[in-house]
Amino acid sequence: MRIACIVWGSQMPLMIRAAKRIGEIEFSIFSSKILGRQPEMVDDALAAIEGADLVLLYRSSEPVWDRIEAKVREVGKKKPIVSLGSDPSFWLLSTVESSVVETCSVYLTHGGEENHVQLFNFLASEVLKTDCRYLPPKPEPWEGIWHPRAGLHFERTEDYLAWYQPKSAPFVGLLASRSAWLSGDLSVETTLIEELERKGLNVIPAFCYALSDESLGTSSMARVVEDFFIVDGEPRIDALVKLVFFFLDSARGASGEQDGTLPGVGLLKRMNIPIFEPVTSYYRTVEDWADDGQGLSSEVGWSIAMPEFEGVIEPLIIGGLRKDLDEETGAQVDTRVPIGDRCAKVAARISKWLALRNKPVEERKIAFILHNNPCASVEATVGAGAHLDTLESVSRILHQMKNAGYRVDPPADGKALIEMIMEKKAISEFRWTPVEEIVARGGALACVDVDRYKEWFEQLGPGVRERICEAWGDPPGELKDGVPPAMVHEGRIVVTGIELGSAVVCVQPKRGCAGARCDGQVCKILHDPDVPPPHQYLATYRYLEDEFGADAIVHVGTHGNLEFLPGKSVGLSADCCPDINIGTLPHLYVYNADNPPEGTIAKRRSYATLVDHMQTVLVEGGLYEKLTELDEALAEYEKTRTSDPGRAHVLQHLILEGLEEADLLSTLGPVEGLPFDEVVRRAHDALSLIRTTQIQDGMHIFGDPPKGDRLADMIASIMRYDDGEKLSLRGVVLELMGIDLAYALEHQGEVHPGFRISYGRILEQSQDHAKAFVKEFLGLPGVEQDSAMLG
Repeated sequence: MRIACIVWGSQMPLMIRAAKRIGEIEFSIFSSKILGRQPEMVDDALAAIEGADLVLLYRSSEPVWDRIEAKVREVGKKKPIVSLGSDPSFWLLSTVESSVVETCSVYLTHGGEENHVQLFNFLASEVLKTDCRYLPPKPEPWEGIWHPRAGLHFERTEDYLAWYQPKSAPFVGLLASRSAWLSGDLSVETTLIEELERKGLNVIPAFCYALSDESLGTSSMARVVEDFFIVDGEPRIDALVKLVFFFLDSARGASGEQDGTLPGVGLLKRMNIPIFEPVTSYYRTVEDWADDGQGLSSEVGWSIAMPEFEGVIEPLIIGGLRKDLDEETGAQVDTRVPIGDRCAKVAARISKWLALRNKPVEERKIAFILHNNPCASVEATVGAGAHLDTLESVSRILHQMKNAGYRVDPPADGKALIEMIMEKKAISEFRWTPVEEIVARGGALACVDVDRYKEWFEQLGPGVRERICEAWGDPPGELKDGVPPAMVHEGRIVVTGIELGSAVVCVQPKRGCAGARCDGQVCKILHDPDVPPPHQYLATYRYLEDEFGADAIVHVGTHGNLEFLPGKSVGLSADCCPDINIGTLPHLYVYNADNPPEGTIAKRRSYATLVDHMQTVLVEGGLYEKLTELDEALAEYEKTRTSDPGRAHVLQHLILEGLEEADLLSTLGPVEGLPFDEVVRRAHDALSLIRTTQIQDGMHIFGDPPKGDRLADMIASIMRYDDGEKLSLRGVVLELMGIDLAYALEHQGEVHPGFRISYGRILEQSQDHAKAFVKEFLGLPGVEQDSAMLG
């Protein structure tokens, strides 16, 4: 008697163990995931289906099923087929009675080795008509607490803690999948638990079904978190490690989003603890991951991108697959295995986050890193950040820290901060400033002895050490191809920065520099995917963590270059430069909210927790100088071209001269031979584009929202756009004037027959009225109404 099975990869271990316990039946068991990855095996699976007495399928949406299904339909005309799947439509492939399919589904849903054994006994008895005895499906726990050393599961946290006997230390909650617990496939979870406990932390590991399902009586992960990790409304854990990639409040058949906010986010905000979601690859072996310069690929969507919507941080990889062959059944099985050093890295980083949280404020040390744009304008760009006044922002953050009890000595303001940096030459800019002068002026935060640096350097993998030495020479750096060593003074590596009590402010070290030999071009090395940073770069970050003793590092301003250093794209290894440099330091990154692509890179490659900041206030560009004169001439022409032809003729010459003086003729395109009214229309188009273009008004200062007129400008600029719901404030103004916003935007160069000015000018004035409305609404002084235009 033969049964052929094609099931999910996660069901394989239990299927194989159950098959080994049933001696009367010959099994052929295949993983649909492996078949999709190894199409040459599909013929073997089809042959097994052809030769089987019964076929059991757990259907999914993988493309390989299109080929399998054709054979199943053919075989199903003469043999029993039991087809299951999460989508009930997959059950329609079955050729047995629906009651049989439903019972089989119950066996698999409850799961566990014993239910798999009874499933096969049930099929042998009820479908193949043998005298085999079977037991009904046995309910297994949907959720609970477990531990590798316990040998049993706990239904209440109090019972677990009574067994666990926790130390006086922070608690880490861990969420694992029920299927991993049932199958015993817990090597990744076990290794991570051991590493966390090795760091002196207490761990409460829980398993759950992941989806809320009323028909099954299962709870969502959010409910499990409430039951196991919260007591009397307060979290009993200090951090959560989530190893299930579904959203916390996922429910079968639910949309997963309400009013634009994931339901689980509210729970996480209430808990107010860091949530980590390390990644286990379900598609790649550990060897494939290690050899691939990209790191992860198909896992990114489910395992990294989706969880980021809940605000989880630090997507380090901790496990992958191992391809095993079960000799007794001949089945190929994917087994999850841990990546030991990555599990240790996650545990170390969690430990540092919790140490930061529990450390008295007055004892904390913080390192701020300012952006340093290489070569471009040299020292003038120190502290540059997209749309953010980073210098004033850092100064104000330091003042707030002092008020909160940090032992810091903040500069008076951003101007004082940059003056202090430049006076001391506390920058790694040695193109114009010799390193000797940097040291003499006091810009050296520290000079690292080569022996101490070698201790750090020897901790790197041999491949990394070889690449760094090939590019920059042996520690502390050597002359290579005429390029001097970076920031080496008297045989020691110079780390630049200024110390402000228990805080330091550093300008990010350079990716590499030719010093005085630089030809002034922006360093091509900045985003080079292969060239590692020089020794001074590594020494700076290691000094901040190991010598200065920083409890956290804060990069300020979009964007630096740490996240662009060589290494894997996602799922970094210990040989990836961002992973090496950030070490185990909690990483906060004050980042521009309108740059999600590069912000995502910072989150995934340098483990940054992004702290978004507001945008610069936008205002309409308006017209100026000669453009204003040209606009006035165009307006007068519209009024006189029929009533005063002589004056209109003079204005034609003035308009052409104005276009030439304002250098707009090239913008209009060829005008020679065009009717003058067409020239006028094009001129209105050009001026409308200039006057209605939004431009930045200064730089944002972190924590300082706009006030007064600037607040009105910001609100009005946001509300000027119509998102398809007719919410544009200027659109409302235009509607009161009997003008359609879409028409005005499309015909800005045309002149309104009633107002005798261009639609572009009307758009500008409607925005002025919109701003006046906002000011009135906010109760701001100085509101002026243009009654002439509003009628």
